Amino acid sequence: IKNGELERLEDFDLDTAEGTKRVLASRLGYRITDKFVSHYFGRVFDNPAAAINDEMLKPELQSLEVFADGIDNLVEAERKSALNYFKDGTIKYACPLLQIVLHIMAYGHYNNKSIHDPEIRAMFTREAMLKSDWYKQRLVTKQNRDVLLSMRNIKALEDFMSRPGYSSESARLGIHERLKIAQNELARVSDDSYLKELEGTLGADPIVFDE
Repeated sequence: IKNGELERLEDFDLDTAEGTKRVLASRLGYRITDKFVSHYFGRVFDNPAAAINDEMLKPELQSLEVFADGIDNLVEAERKSALNYFKDGTIKYACPLLQIVLHIMAYGHYNNKSIHDPEIRAMFTREAMLKSDWYKQRLVTKQNRDVLLSMRNIKALEDFMSRPGYSSESARLGIHERLKIAQNELARVSDDSYLKELEGTLGADPIVFDE
């Protein structure tokens, strides 16, 4: 992007027989430019510009109406797909950022703000995500599950050691040492500092399906 090898597509207005309509070309994101072709395709083709010309890089040069129609079809397909999440209620299981995207795909806005709104864009930064309640809940869920896992491990080891006639086998397998390691692990994951260690990880999904 910095070198001009990718360019962002912008929405534009198109005059039609029915009037002026907004074409959401920005939904396509970025596309390669002639600089990209020259820099990278030049390693494959003697004359990359002849193999991939401007009309291929910018299909709207071939037909603006056909280009706009293709985008409209894409937007409509996105809308229908996103609406399914609202119809069946599964939108509630999407993470906050995905909910925003699905709202915009389905209805064209989120709280009357477009995807280009600075306030919306700011929500997608790493810093905002790490500070969100949603992410903090994932970390707490991960800690709780690790605590439960450690407790199960300890119980399994203690049950093994308590079996009649298993003392020699416990010694052979080093169960006492393993139990100590499991207890230390439980203490580690139970500590508040463990949440700090988890920062930057995916955490764990707190969703529990009742169905």
